[in-house]
Amino acid sequence: MQYYDTIILGGGAAAFSAAIYSARYQMTTLLIHEEFGGETSSAGPIENYPGFKKIDGFELMQNMEEQAKALGVTMVSGKAELTENIHHCFQVRVGKELFEGKTLIIAVGMERRKMGLPNEDALKGKGIHYCVTCDGPVFKKKVVAIVGGGDSAVKGANQLADVAEKVYMIVREKDLHRAEPINFEQLKKKVNVHVLYETEVRELVGEKKLKSIQLSKSINGSVTVDLHALFVAIGAIPRSSIPHELGVAMNDRSEIIVDRMMKTSVDGVFAAGDITDATGGFKQIVTAAAQGALAATSAYHDVGTHAANVCNLHAVPIVMPAHDIIKT
Repeated sequence: MQYYDTIILGGGAAAFSAAIYSARYQMTTLLIHEEFGGETSSAGPIENYPGFKKIDGFELMQNMEEQAKALGVTMVSGKAELTENIHHCFQVRVGKELFEGKTLIIAVGMERRKMGLPNEDALKGKGIHYCVTCDGPVFKKKVVAIVGGGDSAVKGANQLADVAEKVYMIVREKDLHRAEPINFEQLKKKVNVHVLYETEVRELVGEKKLKSIQLSKSINGSVTVDLHALFVAIGAIPRSSIPHELGVAMNDRSEIIVDRMMKTSVDGVFAAGDITDATGGFKQIVTAAAQGALAATSAYHDVGTHAANVCNLHAVPIVMPAHDIIKT
């Protein structure tokens, strides 16, 4: 078994920020990620992260990874499974490897929400896609659609408009009020984007690959739209399996409840990024990175408080004052 001062679960901005700060605190640090880069890696061009006028999300995450590696952070790729949590001693398994940490930082983020339609899973990667940056360039000069009414959907439509011949944007709401104004203004200039308000996808047509979709109302006299691809951008849900296993307090949206320093209700467990309730519905790369730094700082103080080398000898109960819990 390999031992660390802190084990960080996640592969996005929160996780890598936590790893960088943890290593700078001279803590032995392990970062385990199942999907490198998280949502940031597929965000496309980013223009609101301090220090960069414009940078691709994947490149930004590569920069964070290189910085963490240079500081000596150990990284393992694979699915993490919590095997034991006995008195402030956390054992995590990845495949056949077993790791133990004095502290645990959960920064696993969220997973993309699906439409829940028949055929959706069968057609994933065969016309149904969830990452515009990853798969959009494949459909150059093709007819595509994107479903969603938030800012990520608007940004996705802008990206698709630069490669596809025609882009249908399918919006359940009557407007795009959730989009950032600058992204919405860009969308209005895209002449090949056709926004369909108060419309939903009712059916996916195709067996080996997507051929068309059925809409809730007709467009040009028909509810059928022939497509080469449909991109789904309808939000995300927290990855909550490990938090549930640990028994950390969570809200009704399955977000981990944290205090101002990213402490959870379980001693020695901290959380950062989109998985937490720290910033409500405002989920941004910059807030995730900031929370990662806070979580690492709390882990550092926790390790210092529990100086004993044996995990099960230094458990201290945590009491979260009501005023320290961030309400959303």
